[in-house]
Amino acid sequence: MHRIGIDLGGTKTELIVTGDNPLEVIQKKRVETERTGYSALLGQLKGLVDSVRTLAVESPAVGLGAPGFVDPYNGSVGSSNLTPLCFKPFQQDLEEQLQMPVRVVNDANCFALSEALHGSGKGYGMVLGIILGTGMGGGLVLEGKIWSGSQGIAGEWGHATVDPKGPECYCGRRGCQELYLSGTGIQRLYRERSGRELGSLQIYEAWKQGEDVDAAETMEIFLEIFGQAIANLVMCLDPDVIVLGGGVSNLPILYEEGLKRVSQQVFQGRQKIRIVPNQLGDSSGVFGAAAAAGTKP
Repeated sequence: MHRIGIDLGGTKTELIVTGDNPLEVIQKKRVETERTGYSALLGQLKGLVDSVRTLAVESPAVGLGAPGFVDPYNGSVGSSNLTPLCFKPFQQDLEEQLQMPVRVVNDANCFALSEALHGSGKGYGMVLGIILGTGMGGGLVLEGKIWSGSQGIAGEWGHATVDPKGPECYCGRRGCQELYLSGTGIQRLYRERSGRELGSLQIYEAWKQGEDVDAAETMEIFLEIFGQAIANLVMCLDPDVIVLGGGVSNLPILYEEGLKRVSQQVFQGRQKIRIVPNQLGDSSGVFGAAAAAGTKP
């Protein structure tokens, strides 16, 4: 059984072909994402899939991870930074172009699915995937299947409000978690206090050295909101494991002090909360897309 996975990003698009072993890549391709228009993007994706058709001959199907929320019923994509996609019948149009089954899913759901099936969440019943990168997103996988919710927005943790009086988010809400817990959120917190521009890892290193008051204040706010945000998810879902991805997930403090802050804010200080780093790294999205191919919402 062959599966074609596509990780469609705002800048890069990656395609893989897998066979019976879902982690064995038969072919891989990466291109700059076509952004000039919807028809041009469909044409680029058709060209990519056509280039590997001779390798994917046994019950081929396509799974595609897209930025933005995905309607679980028709595969249309909304609120995407890849604007040509927005509110088009993307899944239907791509199926017509390719003449093979296509399933379009949110890219963060692909991350959660791949980690649940093949990575740090393997063997657990309920896996919560959280991406802390340029933005913040995630997904929920229950018994090996994506749980996208009735409207396709399950897992959009980044746009849950933690401070109703906080800064305005591009989504139109205020005080979204993404504004505090993403890499850009940490940078914003530090910039507002210091007037300087540093990356999230640099801010973390400055905090470790103990001589930067602004870095210390930034990391304290970050940790407190991380504890609050993840504790709220634990109280609602009580997952077996929480897998973190994205650049911010590389900060060791999340698995030590961050875990402690979460436990402190969960009912009766529950201690059996598992927060772990991902195993598949940048490949999580495309492997998750391939795993979603041929499945139903």
